[in-house]
Amino acid sequence: MKKLFEKINMTPKQVIDIALIALLLLFIGQNVQSATVKFLFFCFEMPLIIIIAISFFIGFFTAKAFSMKKNQDKNVPEDKKD
Repeated sequence: MKKLFEKINMTPKQVIDIALIALLLLFIGQNVQSATVKFLFFCFEMPLIIIIAISFFIGFFTAKAFSMKKNQDKNVPEDKKD
């Protein structure tokens, strides 16, 4: 298998990246229809892929914010904690 990657001059990571990009493009192509979003008093339509992307980034940044707080708490010495 290593010889195959040497012949085409690609690393296994690049092959995996290309496969993931292909799957992402396939996913995007299948989720272009519009969906109605109702939030509080607002109601609007947008493509489903945008709704999925917004949800992903909200979850990503929320998880990152909570993990940063957890990491900061670990760095505080035991005698300095409240």
